Amino acid sequence: MTGGLLAIVSHPDDETFGCGGTLATHVGKGYRTSVLSLTCSEEPRRGELIDAARALGVENPMIFDEKTLSYDDDLIRRISDVITSRRPEIVFTHFPYDYYREYRLAHELMKEAVEWAAHTTAYDEPWAVGRLLFMEVNTLIPTPHVLVDVSDAFDRKMDAISRYTTQLAKFPEGYYGDFNAKKAELRGVQGGCRYAEAFVEEPLTRNSPFYATNLTRSFL
Repeated sequence: MTGGLLAIVSHPDDETFGCGGTLATHVGKGYRTSVLSLTCSEEPRRGELIDAARALGVENPMIFDEKTLSYDDDLIRRISDVITSRRPEIVFTHFPYDYYREYRLAHELMKEAVEWAAHTTAYDEPWAVGRLLFMEVNTLIPTPHVLVDVSDAFDRKMDAISRYTTQLAKFPEGYYGDFNAKKAELRGVQGGCRYAEAFVEEPLTRNSPFYATNLTRSFL
């Protein structure tokens, strides 16, 4: 099966904070959605991701066993294997200018994996992702390219956030819930709706002899 949405994130909870409302909204519209977490530093977070994904309606979340990230060719290949297997039309990942080093590293790993997944020299059945969107987790995007109305799915997003009890306990004053609610309200004001999520879109090149298709025949 091809198409759908795939969020590739540094660790559990990033998918919910960054694009949980968008994932849940598209589940409600009949799209196939999935999540890949590149690390799981604490075992309870594995179960929390599974519970959060269920709250969002996301199918078959995947979790790698890395405790921390490093720039590694084997890891890039494993990510591109997921991309060619799930064959998403849209991939979400971290904003490249986030303050957190592992978010920036996840961004670089994913960008490389998207490139290799499209190569005919790397796969018998390569997959070229259609759109690449960068989400905001804790660092706000200065000038978003895309705002997605998540008003109808916002309660599901907040329910999914509540499943991350190990992370919520780090800030007992309710920081994560409040921050995500205010962030969604801000983006909603900008988008003319109640709640929204913001993204930067990066154009994907199609000018390599290693791609199955390079040519655009028409814009219409």
